[in-house]
Amino acid sequence: MRILLVSHSYTDPGYWDKLDALARRVELAVVTPETWRGYLHPETPVPEPPEGAAWRLHRLPAFGSGRAFRYVYHPRALAGVLASFRPELVHVEEEPESLSTVQLCLLRRVYGYRLVFFTWENVNTLPAGLPLRAVSFRSADAGIVGNSAALARCRQLGYRGPLELIPQYGFDVQPDAGRERRNRPVTVGYAGRLVPEKGLRVLSEAVRSIVGAELLVAGSGPMEAELRRLMHVRLLGALQRSAMGAFWRQIDVLALPSLTTPRWAEQFGRVLVEAMGRGIPVIGSDSGAIPEVIGDAGLVTPEGDTDALAGAIRRVRDDALLRTELVARGRLRASRCYSREVITNKTVTLYERVLGRHAAA
Repeated sequence: MRILLVSHSYTDPGYWDKLDALARRVELAVVTPETWRGYLHPETPVPEPPEGAAWRLHRLPAFGSGRAFRYVYHPRALAGVLASFRPELVHVEEEPESLSTVQLCLLRRVYGYRLVFFTWENVNTLPAGLPLRAVSFRSADAGIVGNSAALARCRQLGYRGPLELIPQYGFDVQPDAGRERRNRPVTVGYAGRLVPEKGLRVLSEAVRSIVGAELLVAGSGPMEAELRRLMHVRLLGALQRSAMGAFWRQIDVLALPSLTTPRWAEQFGRVLVEAMGRGIPVIGSDSGAIPEVIGDAGLVTPEGDTDALAGAIRRVRDDALLRTELVARGRLRASRCYSREVITNKTVTLYERVLGRHAAA
C-alpha cells in the first residue's frame, strides 16, 4: 500500500517513531510544512529524517505556519508530491475543518486516492468551519477519532462514513525498573501547556496543601511567570520528548487536572499514557477524555476540586498497595490499548478496509 501521511505534527521529530512503525507495514511518504511554530517552541525548520529511514519526508512550503486550522501547502509543491508518489490513500491528520484537509479533499478527484481524516475535537462545534467540514465529510472515505466524544460529535454533525477510534500516537511501555517510592515527601509531575484550562492553579494549591510536597512542571505558556513565583513549584521549561527522561525519573505521580471550558475539554492527555507506560501512577480530573484514557489504571477526581486532588495525591503517596496496583494496571493498559504496535495495527487495518483489502493475518 502506498500511503501519504499529511500533518503538521511531524514537524516535530519526537513523533517520528510512529513513522518508523508505519513504514514497516506500508510504503510511506510524509508531507509536513517546511517550518512550524508550535506553542512550546518558536518557528524552526524541519530537520532531515535519519539516514536509512524507511519513509520519505517531503517538507513543503506552506502558508499560515503555526495555525493548525488555517495553513495550506503551496499548491505546486503539493501537486508535485502527489504526481510523483501516486498514493493509494492519503491520511490527513488534521481536523475536518482545517484548510489543509479541504485542500487534499479537493485534489482527490484529480489524483484518484482514497482519503481518511483525523479529529480530536470533542466539544466545540466550530460553526465557522461548517462549509469546510461539509467538504471534508463529503469527500472522506473514512475518519479516525481520538476519543469517543469526537466520534459522537462527527455523527451529530452529519458524517455517516466509517469511523474508528484510534489515538493518533502509540507509546513505548518501558521495562519495569522496580521503582518503589519510599521517600517522603512526594514529587508531583505535570507536563504540557501552562494555561489555566489545564487546571494548574488547582494542582498548585493541592500540592501546596501537602507538607513538603513539590510540583515539577515541564512545559511553557502564559502561566509560566505565575508558577515561577511559587516556592513549591519547580519549572523545567519546554522539553522535547527526547529530553523528558529527567522529568520522568524525578516524579512519584503524574497529575492532569484539566478544566472543561465552553469551547474545550481534554481531548486525550498523552502524558497520562506515557506515565503509565513508565510505571508512574496517574491522577486526572473528569474533564473530557481523561476518564476514558485512564480507565481503572489511575485515580479520577472531580475537576476543579482541590481537596479531592490533594487527597488522591496523599493516597498514592501513603498506600503502598494502591501504588503497586496502579503501576501494574497502568502498564497493562498502556500495553493493551496504547502501545505503538496496537495503534499501528489498528491504523493499517483501517487502511486495508478503506482500500478494499483483506486484513493482514
